[in-house]
Amino acid sequence: MIPVRVYAEDWEIDSRLVPFGVTRAELLEITRAVVAARSDAVADDPASAEGLFAYIYGTRGVRRVFRAKGWIRHRHENIESVRHPDRPLQIVYQSVDLASSNIHTPLAVSGKGSGADRIIDEGQGCLFVDEKSATSPFDPINSGVWFFCVSVNGDDVRAELSLPAGVSGGNFNGFIERIFIIRDGEWAGIHVTESGGLDPTEFEPVVSRKKN
Repeated sequence: MIPVRVYAEDWEIDSRLVPFGVTRAELLEITRAVVAARSDAVADDPASAEGLFAYIYGTRGVRRVFRAKGWIRHRHENIESVRHPDRPLQIVYQSVDLASSNIHTPLAVSGKGSGADRIIDEGQGCLFVDEKSATSPFDPINSGVWFFCVSVNGDDVRAELSLPAGVSGGNFNGFIERIFIIRDGEWAGIHVTESGGLDPTEFEPVVSRKKN
């Protein structure tokens, strides 16, 4: 089994995102939309409102960012995603219990059903067809079904773009690669500066690491 590869330092995160054609700033914008959507839930809403708003705006954000790069809106097995136009590569939004943790692997808040199991099995299955074509433990994987995972626990907001190994018992069963986008303690230090002359929805996030 290929050991999980974690990208947690600034330089390696930025470098690893290059094949996806997106930046950390763009993924931060998706996270901001998720947090804002969750805060719109009020006491009179259904108990699931926060999670539903996060899913809707998270999916919308993923599609907005990646479709601007030429990706295609995709829907298969009742799973909403975007698909790369030329490679077998998909991105799905997912709310998780805790992202970007070195001691915990993310679990989907709502669990994963048989549809997710099948698309992950199909997408990741092509990575390990046989010994001759198997991916080297040291080579980044630029195909398969990836998940943009966001966790919101009060003021602790984190995010990662990760490739699950599979689904077992109704949830993720380990990961092959994890790219940390917002790490522990960073959310409080994210300052959003509106860029002059741009559309009101376009901002430039600046990330500051928490001082110990």
